[in-house]
Amino acid sequence: MSADSSRSSPVIRAGFFVGILVLSVIVGTVAIGGGAQSAPDVNQVDAPSFNSNEGVATPADESGDLSMSADASGKVVVIDVAHAGDIDREALTPLVSTLTENGATVRYHVGERQSGSPLNESLRSADAFVVLGAEQRYTESEMNGLTAFSDAGGRVLLLNEPSQASPAGLGLFGPIRSDSVTMPMAPLASQYGLSYGNGYLYNMHEYDTNYQNVYATPTGDTELTEGVDRTVFYAAIPVQGGDTALTTTEQTTLSKTRRQDTYGVVARSGNVVTVGDTNVFTQEFLYRADNEQLVGNLLDFLVTGKKSPEDAPQTQESGQSGPGGSLPGTGVGGGGALPSEPDSTPTPEPNETMMPDE
Repeated sequence: MSADSSRSSPVIRAGFFVGILVLSVIVGTVAIGGGAQSAPDVNQVDAPSFNSNEGVATPADESGDLSMSADASGKVVVIDVAHAGDIDREALTPLVSTLTENGATVRYHVGERQSGSPLNESLRSADAFVVLGAEQRYTESEMNGLTAFSDAGGRVLLLNEPSQASPAGLGLFGPIRSDSVTMPMAPLASQYGLSYGNGYLYNMHEYDTNYQNVYATPTGDTELTEGVDRTVFYAAIPVQGGDTALTTTEQTTLSKTRRQDTYGVVARSGNVVTVGDTNVFTQEFLYRADNEQLVGNLLDFLVTGKKSPEDAPQTQESGQSGPGGSLPGTGVGGGGALPSEPDSTPTPEPNETMMPDE
């Protein structure tokens, strides 16, 4: 009897310790799950995206061609790189190619620090101006010039994105740093009655292959939504103000507030349109769902304005262009010289660099 007990004791002790270990794991798991809310963890086995009973991932079709309906002959579209980081020129190939194939001239505003023209000088010969997530502030003179430009009929397209979409996120300008909106874009949009929300949008219930790839649909029939049924945005930020053209689908969540709702991602205020994502122009996302139709409509918007006077903004105000980045490549410039002071010899300023797509 005692011999059997001595032989069974190690087995009992081993079972006891195994039970304690399992209990510790369970308690630790409960403790971790009971803490404060955090960003959605898609590695959790019970996350909706991994629940075999819920088909939440609905990949969008990738098809179509990027095209324009409007004749862009004689129009000049200026893309601002003086206030942005290092923009990947290849990412803009579809945008530039389509504009130039339809007769437009595309120029890059590189700023005075890159031996280019001041912003207001670049705007005088432009019909449209595109800003892709500016990281350098605009001076008061530049802000006034942009207001005069749009008031005269010049078209402005503002695209912005959250500074951080994921721990290892990559935006159009390279590594992403924080989850707040790039600050120079806030005052730029606000002067047109538009604004951005902080954080990024995601949807754990309906998305395109990744919960940060949210769907958006038109709010009505407008020039911007013609032919658009559903679009896809990657880690977009919400936009407010003006007339909302597209909103995300239901149960979309804003990372900053964790509030589920429908959020505007494209809005228009007169001659200005703002988009809460820069990736919609890139090769990776351009042909998903009806993105190429949306982008084509945005390009039509850029070249259908009627600027009068044609050389607006006309007055040169004090202030310097912000520091800028530049793109690799060669090309020819455009635009005119700054007005000279009375009784002085006019000195031509270098023009902004034109980067034809290779």
